[in-house]
Amino acid sequence: MLKVYLVQFDSAKGNKTENLARAKKMILDAKPDAGSLVLLPEMFATGYVPADLDDAAEDFSSSESGETSRTLSEVSTATGCTIMGAGITRASDGFYNHVSIYKPRESKEFCGYNKMNLFFPEKESFKAGENINLFKLKEIPDQVGNDNKAESVSWTIASFICYDLRFPEIFREATKKGANFITIQAAWPAKRRAHWETLLKARAIENQVYIAAVNAVSESSDQKLPLAGTSLIISPNGDVLAEGPTQREMVISAELDREAERDYRKNFPVLDGIVPPEFL
Repeated sequence: MLKVYLVQFDSAKGNKTENLARAKKMILDAKPDAGSLVLLPEMFATGYVPADLDDAAEDFSSSESGETSRTLSEVSTATGCTIMGAGITRASDGFYNHVSIYKPRESKEFCGYNKMNLFFPEKESFKAGENINLFKLKEIPDQVGNDNKAESVSWTIASFICYDLRFPEIFREATKKGANFITIQAAWPAKRRAHWETLLKARAIENQVYIAAVNAVSESSDQKLPLAGTSLIISPNGDVLAEGPTQREMVISAELDREAERDYRKNFPVLDGIVPPEFL
């Protein structure tokens, strides 16, 4: 089993240091199991599209390259978990909306993803990413007894960001490449919460993958566009395994079962002829 934790978070605009400290505390207070995957929302350290992009942008390539990457690396090592953060990094002619992944005791960014489908406020200053990036994550085997050595289960994970959710073709392409688990990190507005829930379930069902989608929340009343919260972990047949509230910070979690996913794909083979047999 792979345990996944979603950190539903309210970002204070323009206060990166405060946001990083609060996010770190939320994760440490949740005491996630070692070997788990922990997700933070889109642009969690700055709030969605801060006014000063030059000041907000960071290098995520190593734990020494920026304030956010340093925090992600520290939390990953402290918990023994893989941490998926998100922020703003520079492109040659603008900025990328970026996912940054850190693993325990590793000083370099393990994997990254640049948002491929830009939402309207991003189009003036941000550049669209060009690649679907997959990464492997192995479960820590359960030791049932001295004579029983459990084999490690490997997950193939694709990461997307917020508005990407409206483009099913990239989810299908990730599944064709072998993804059996897809993550979404978002700052999705409350007025389109029904779309959020419906599209997440659709992406899980049509690709027979687990979906973990963490959304930002706006507890504070100064938000011009309140955010939806409602972070969700969804099974390959569309069942909701865990759900966050609409207007409250919270860490939610669920366990993902790779064998159950294989059985479901075998017994209801809608991906036959679409996804290579070795990925089913």
